[in-house]
Amino acid sequence: MNTINTVYIDMPTTIHSYVVNNNDMSYTIVLNSKLTREQNLRSYYHELAHISSGDYDKRCVADIIEISAHET
Repeated sequence: MNTINTVYIDMPTTIHSYVVNNNDMSYTIVLNSKLTREQNLRSYYHELAHISSGDYDKRCVADIIEISAHET
């Protein structure tokens, strides 16, 4: 598996997390520093599942990937 970095950034509370696919084939999971530890853990595992599923290699609309991720 590729390297996965994690950072906390102040964001609006409507944004829980996102992932950056870095040029060196690593990933950075960005978590919202305004959220609770529990919310950030859920967000971290959600983003990790996207990475593990290869979602960043798929060529489709992000909304479809999110719907699929929440069905499992």
